[in-house]
Amino acid sequence: MTDYYKILGVSEDATTDEIKKTYRKLAKRYHPDANPNDKQAETRFKEISEAYNVLSDPKKKQQYDTMRKFGAGYGAGGAQKGAAGFSFDDIMSMFGERSGFTKGSRFTGFGSFADIFSSIFSEKGFGGFAGGDFKTGMADAPRKGDDILADIEIPFEDAVNGGKKTIKINIEQPCDRCHGSGVTPGSKATVCPECKGRGTVTFSHGSFAVSRPCPRCLGRGQITGNPCRKCSGRGKIFGPKVVKINIPSGIESGKKIRLKGLGNPGVNGGPPGDLYLKIIVSGHQYFWREGKDIYCRVPISLRQAILGGKIKVRTLTKQVELKIPPGTSSGQRFRLKGLGLSVNGVRGDQYVEVKVEVPKNLTEQQKQLFEKFADNVGLN
Repeated sequence: MTDYYKILGVSEDATTDEIKKTYRKLAKRYHPDANPNDKQAETRFKEISEAYNVLSDPKKKQQYDTMRKFGAGYGAGGAQKGAAGFSFDDIMSMFGERSGFTKGSRFTGFGSFADIFSSIFSEKGFGGFAGGDFKTGMADAPRKGDDILADIEIPFEDAVNGGKKTIKINIEQPCDRCHGSGVTPGSKATVCPECKGRGTVTFSHGSFAVSRPCPRCLGRGQITGNPCRKCSGRGKIFGPKVVKINIPSGIESGKKIRLKGLGNPGVNGGPPGDLYLKIIVSGHQYFWREGKDIYCRVPISLRQAILGGKIKVRTLTKQVELKIPPGTSSGQRFRLKGLGLSVNGVRGDQYVEVKVEVPKNLTEQQKQLFEKFADNVGLN
């Protein structure tokens, strides 16, 4: 059976304030934002949150103490559970279908772990991990705004040469009428009728009562005025935005350019998110690329293929002369060293693929001459 007192490092007779103080200290220490890519810290944070969820609520704590006294299971993971057993994994599995999470889910795609709690338990209206303190702890804590991902198409030449560009994109941004608040400017706040100003509501899971932030006021206890008509209360609208970007030379399709601080506004005074531009390089009528190498296809005459000769070939910066050896076949490639793209200081090559053009609409005399030629050289 999971020992929540041991997880928090408090005694069984610890007061609510002592439990809260210890929880906040541990949560700050093991929060995933302070320990990026640290799975052990993330697991520890889950355990701490689950323990606090139980021990900070007098009813849950009483049930937990009763279960411990009689040896019934109450805890996470594979521990045995009694009728009132309830754990972090239970919450995930119970809400998985509605919230998009299942037992064992990994938490990705959120700005912070607090965003996960807010997304699952505030926006979806499910139970919180920190009981009644959720709205003054995680829900009202400063959080970084969401990142924005947008696709932009750039010409082949811009991808090759790089440089500074000014572009216009259509993205979601704060409403210019309500400045991202989602409410009509000047409107007054009223007590939330759903939670009667408490900021939390409860629901039952068998004999177990779970507290969660109010889904209507998002745990604040108040409804702030009338929804903004322009954004319908969302606080965001889609619209054009002009941004300046620096395109690295040799950039490929699928690469992203990060514009720091140009994402959605932060929550409760937190920093704004970032804007990521996913590059889509337009096709070119003459060139195509593979990595840092450039390819092109040029036609040659049947005479040039048989007897050889010289042709002009276009490169990224100039025209060069290419020698065609006698007996060249259609589809054969020739390398122009160092005339490809420069990527990270390393320049690629250009490959020229020749296509032999066969004459059409021959006259009878031309056909007879070609048949004699074919017989003479042994062509079938």
